Amino acid sequence: MSTAHDDFDAWKRRRTLELAYELADSGRYEDFTDIAYALQFERGMATAQALIDDPDMRRVLNQRCGDAREKLAPLPAPEAVAAVEAVEAVAQTSNDHAQLPQAGDFARAPSFLRRALATFTRSGNAGDLNSAAS
Repeated sequence: MSTAHDDFDAWKRRRTLELAYELADSGRYEDFTDIAYALQFERGMATAQALIDDPDMRRVLNQRCGDAREKLAPLPAPEAVAAVEAVEAVAQTSNDHAQLPQAGDFARAPSFLRRALATFTRSGNAGDLNSAAS
């Protein structure tokens, strides 16, 4: 009897992890907390939080969420592409020996940094940052 129970528990763990990966790869979730919520409350898997509450598992799920969202993100606007090309042109003609970041440098940055950079480049008006009520 114990073997059947152990097999069932192993199957539940495996199925929970498979679903967690599927949800992360869908691009609809921000991070592991959203996945834990979806598994627990939308899918009725009461033990999901405990199964994915491991630092390595959280890191993997967060990475997969970020990668999936980036694949679904729209291509950059032509203005952003032109700005990157202008920076590259300045970097190539500059006498300064300090090297400016290249487009490839941003591709290697963590996804949250790329999203933050994209947010500031898309906002267009830095004055909006100080518009909160005092």
